[in-house]
Amino acid sequence: MKIKLLPVMLLGLFHFVNAQVGIGVNTANPLGAFHIDGAKDNAVPPTVAQQANDVVVTSAGDVGIGTTTVDSSAKLQINTTNKGLLIPRVMITSPNDGTTIPSPAKGLIVYNMNATTSMVEGFYTNIGTPAAPLWVTYQQYDKTIWKFENFYDSVASAPVDQAVTSGTTINNINLGLSITVTVPAFTQAKLVTTYSVPMGTTSSNNNLSGYYGIRFLKNGTELPIGSRKSTLFASSSAASPSSRMFSISATVGDTVVNNTSTPVSVTYALNGYVEPTVGSDTIRFNMWSTTDPNFNWGKGYMSVQVFTKTTL
Repeated sequence: MKIKLLPVMLLGLFHFVNAQVGIGVNTANPLGAFHIDGAKDNAVPPTVAQQANDVVVTSAGDVGIGTTTVDSSAKLQINTTNKGLLIPRVMITSPNDGTTIPSPAKGLIVYNMNATTSMVEGFYTNIGTPAAPLWVTYQQYDKTIWKFENFYDSVASAPVDQAVTSGTTINNINLGLSITVTVPAFTQAKLVTTYSVPMGTTSSNNNLSGYYGIRFLKNGTELPIGSRKSTLFASSSAASPSSRMFSISATVGDTVVNNTSTPVSVTYALNGYVEPTVGSDTIRFNMWSTTDPNFNWGKGYMSVQVFTKTTL
């Protein structure tokens, strides 16, 4: 009689298990394909506090620890207010160490306990390949400290000549020197521009006098703190002509605050400026010749360094 009842009992148990949401440990009401109620304290439904000792595996294979509801965007979700995640601690010997962890996967994260001349203790990620690892550490984040973000530069490609006549001011000579900077979203940026532009007359005419220099533009509008001009003096004799070449240099600081959710662009440009008061001639900017050597002229150059910190 007992032998005849065993198949019936097993069949009933099979139907019982398949009727559940999942397999439960310490709970008669599993909330996933596999559910452990560590303290066996769940109500129906369990409170947030009761879920703190639970582990759930959903039908999609997602895992929740400290919660029975896994966010749809997470493969693993851990809920806790007084504990952390302890990842493996290893002793990496160098940035290219492929022995301590054989063939480490790209994107593998570890905590390195080994401080060497080339590495510090901290979290490291392999951004190389399993065959050629490259371990890099995370930069310390402090929202109050300026962080170097990027560097831009531009070199003049050709001389720019401008004929001038006394009484006529020209302030928009395009020197071909401009830089567009991208300021990330929700960022305050310090933008430091440095430039140096040689300029001078192209002939031995010694009666030209007046002013020449550089107008510094931000998004097409002059930013006066960055503009520089010099006086061009006439000479009393042909034996001692007026200055043939002069370099104008400047370092300019600017602040841009981007409180939007999208990056913004800022363009800085240099325009030549001439204001002759006596005589006429041709003023040359950027370089004497496209072919080196340019002797004492050099070439026009500008650069922008970008430092940022968050506005959030």
